[in-house]
Amino acid sequence: MKDVRISDHGNWRHQHWNALISSYRQSPFFEYYQDDFAPFFTNKWEFLADFNEELHQLVCSLMDFSPLEVTHPLVGQQFVARPYYQVFSSRHGFLPDLSIVDLLFNMGPESILYL
Repeated sequence: MKDVRISDHGNWRHQHWNALISSYRQSPFFEYYQDDFAPFFTNKWEFLADFNEELHQLVCSLMDFSPLEVTHPLVGQQFVARPYYQVFSSRHGFLPDLSIVDLLFNMGPESILYL
């Protein structure tokens, strides 16, 4: 993966950022975090690994925790998502397994308590 380059073909950065805005602008913490995430859709990285690492570091910083290196899956254990507030839950119910961005934009600093 370290050699995978990010394509500049199309307008994917703009489309992805607009999708996040459309989905989360009404969430309680979108305005609080939008300036942290916007550079990932305006700046250009050459390699996917570098983009992923920067994004990973940002999320860990925003949630105030250090990542653990996981080398082996937890055998016999399964994560069961507990419901938390989501913007569209009144229409769709709780949707588990969306993304860390969903958790941050909806729960803000309390996200770490959920995990």
